Amino acid sequence: MRGLADPAWQVRAGAAAALSAAAPQTAVPPLAGALADANADVRKAAVLALPAHRATEEARAALASAVTDPDADVRAYASRA
Repeated sequence: MRGLADPAWQVRAGAAAALSAAAPQTAVPPLAGALADANADVRKAAVLALPAHRATEEARAALASAVTDPDADVRAYASRA
C-alpha cells in the first residue's frame, strides 16, 4: 500500500487505519511493517487496525510484539487487543 510509504505521518496513519477494512492477507503484512514506523501515531493506527484481523496468527504475533513499543499508547492498545 503506497500510503504507508508517504512522507507525511498523517497519510501513513490514515492508510494504516483504512487497512482494518481490507482482507487479512492484504492488510496484515503492511500493518505489521507499520509497527516499525518512526512515528508513534502511525504505530498506534496500525495497532488499532490489527484487531480486525486477529483471527490470523500473523496479526496476533504483530500485536504481541507491539506490547514492548516505546510509546505508552501503542503498548496499551496492543495489550487490550
